[in-house]
Amino acid sequence: MTMPFVLPDWVPWWVPLLLLLPALLYAVAFLFMPFSVIGVKSRLEVIEARLDEIQNEIRHLALRLPAASREADFEEIYAPRPPDRRPSEPVVARPPIPPAAYELPDPEELNDRPPPPPHTRPIRRSEPTVRSGRSEPRVEWPRG
Repeated sequence: MTMPFVLPDWVPWWVPLLLLLPALLYAVAFLFMPFSVIGVKSRLEVIEARLDEIQNEIRHLALRLPAASREADFEEIYAPRPPDRRPSEPVVARPPIPPAAYELPDPEELNDRPPPPPHTRPIRRSEPTVRSGRSEPRVEWPRG
């Protein structure tokens, strides 16, 4: 069993009131504190604005829909498609067969430019051109 907080007898009667007053003021300030101090007000405003946008979008979509004068029949809205009269293309289960070697053109006919010199490095088109200076900043890390 706990005892309530008791001050000694020699303390004047106004000291407990003096101690209780700041505690009560703090509690009242906490109750009447605006939500913006805690940061809730701005979040609630953002949520409210987004909710208004969503409601406007729903209104616009509802205006685009046709007015339902009577209850529509499922078969009227989702009628089955008529069958196609033309045959469908066959499904290919394997890749096409490449032509035979005798069906290919001669390699001499395909060469329209001379071969490169023997000690050159091939250049890909996607590689960037090399410049004389550096384009990115050089970072000097401390060594040691």
